Amino acid sequence: MPSIEDIRQRVWDFWLTIITVVVLAALGVQSFIGTGYVWWAQRAMPDWEAGPGYANYVVLMNQIAAPLILILVVVMGLCVPKRLFSRRILLAVSAAMVAVGIGVFAVTGKLDTGLAVYLALAAVIQVAVVVMTVVGVRGPSYLTEGRLTKTGSGLLHLGFILFAIVVVALQKSTTWMMPVFSAAAVLSLVGTALSFYASKIAWHRPRPALEDAPFEWDGSEAEALERSEVVE
Repeated sequence: MPSIEDIRQRVWDFWLTIITVVVLAALGVQSFIGTGYVWWAQRAMPDWEAGPGYANYVVLMNQIAAPLILILVVVMGLCVPKRLFSRRILLAVSAAMVAVGIGVFAVTGKLDTGLAVYLALAAVIQVAVVVMTVVGVRGPSYLTEGRLTKTGSGLLHLGFILFAIVVVALQKSTTWMMPVFSAAAVLSLVGTALSFYASKIAWHRPRPALEDAPFEWDGSEAEALERSEVVE
């Protein structure tokens, strides 16, 4: 029977998972609607990208995405360390990560830099989680079972973190945006495949067939049967 602490941990994990899925779904819906609007505007309004309409569109999309990204950043800061730390230590680690991010923001005066440092710390922890999972260390905690499934979950979270770094800090970088985004896409793809299709991907070792040993009747079995009948 699971302990109260195990039940609390699973409830904690469950709600963090739900929040992450909802936020990512909201970002996906925004991306889909925004892409559809751009497709329509380019055909319905000549020189739309050269006029103020495009600039207003970008501002509106950023205003919608900003709170979602912020929620995602906070959830990632709680979701990633939870695999290595208990809930009490988790809160302390998450608070320390937030403090470092705020400190960087205070020094540089750039919010995106502070968020990037915060996410980079989460990425470092997540890399450690993935390595420990692949090696087979029992430290990381998951809702799922099976090493391949756990590895997929770890890679998927790492992909989410890199994607958040791209959105938060690398939008204007011509050097790092595409490499980091490509890495996030690959990690998310591989993580999704391992998470949902681990049973089909896994290499199952064939079990040796048990050979049926020939049954030999030497008479001792009959004597034992007769004795048992006499006792009865």
